[in-house]
Amino acid sequence: CLQAGFMQQALVALILLAPMAATMGVQVVSFRMAFFSDALGHSAFTGMAIGTLVGAVVEPLWCAVAFALVFALLFTWVRRHAHLASDTVIGVFSSTAVALGIFIATLDGGSFTKFNALLIGDILSVETAKIGLLALILLLVVVLWLTTG
Repeated sequence: CLQAGFMQQALVALILLAPMAATMGVQVVSFRMAFFSDALGHSAFTGMAIGTLVGAVVEPLWCAVAFALVFALLFTWVRRHAHLASDTVIGVFSSTAVALGIFIATLDGGSFTKFNALLIGDILSVETAKIGLLALILLLVVVLWLTTG
């Protein structure tokens, strides 16, 4: 099965993703941020919906990353300035991101299931450029882990 090029690329992508997910998963649990990472994932859906709404000008994946970054910074600001528990702020942000994402995704009257391929992905269709990006992200994760841990 590894004679097919797409299977080889999928295997390389998995080899890069596994240590990245393990390293980040340990950090998420250690810092007790599991609920925050869930909310951040929900914000990515909203970012993809915004990216799709603005059209082919930008790739929806980069909109998801940008929106998640803005989401994280706004959450941190609100958490520091409000006298609320972190879980409360995370819950409000998470539900707001999901509601906004569903609203934007269904503006044309359609279903938001059209985003499944973007949100879940397909490891068998990973491109060579994305493998390079995964390698770069893994390197960044390892460097950050070594310098902060």
